[in-house]
Amino acid sequence: MNDLQAAAERLRERSTIAVFPLPNVVFFPGTSLGLHIFEPRYRAMIAEVLEADRMMAVALLMPGWEQDYYGAPPLHPIAGAGVIEEHQRLADGRFNLRLRGLGRVRITGFVQERPYRVARIEPLPERDDSPPGCEDERRRLLSVGAGLLHELAGQAGRPLAIPPDLPFALGINLMCQSLSMDVDERQRLLEMDDLGARGTALVEILKLRWKEEALRRGDGGTTH
Repeated sequence: MNDLQAAAERLRERSTIAVFPLPNVVFFPGTSLGLHIFEPRYRAMIAEVLEADRMMAVALLMPGWEQDYYGAPPLHPIAGAGVIEEHQRLADGRFNLRLRGLGRVRITGFVQERPYRVARIEPLPERDDSPPGCEDERRRLLSVGAGLLHELAGQAGRPLAIPPDLPFALGINLMCQSLSMDVDERQRLLEMDDLGARGTALVEILKLRWKEEALRRGDGGTTH
């Protein structure tokens, strides 16, 4: 068992976790997220997390968060949890760090509100309800999604290569994390328990985005 697998196992056994709320970030399992921590309350949180097991959750703030940002504005209950893989503590106490996603959690309440929130959580498994023998379909879904994502990035006709051994879950989550989209759409994808459904929904978002971009350029919008 490697370090990430051991950390994921510890997450499955946890009942509480420190929460870092953000207005525009949704954090998916398996992905990497760079963060700059500058608020005093979250500097304190990171210092304590580093002294413990280096795990924390990233939760999306709900609309209207601006009215109570320095208090405890509402959060979406489904969040991404990860482990700090790298960190740099700057001379003035700020932190640069990199999180690696371990899994999803459901926030059911809080055991601490100040100076930062510590949530009660239920770890959420990622299901794959695809029928047996559907490996080709899953690979096609990854390939279509990666190709559309690459075209939207401005490199039409040069699909993003998907390594043949890339796990389906990681491929889907990497694309969800990479695509520039409305945070509510991204949160909806995170909340899907079934990876096949998440992948299908992601491809539909990509197809719609591709058609909109093609129409804007005036070259049609047909996908095949």
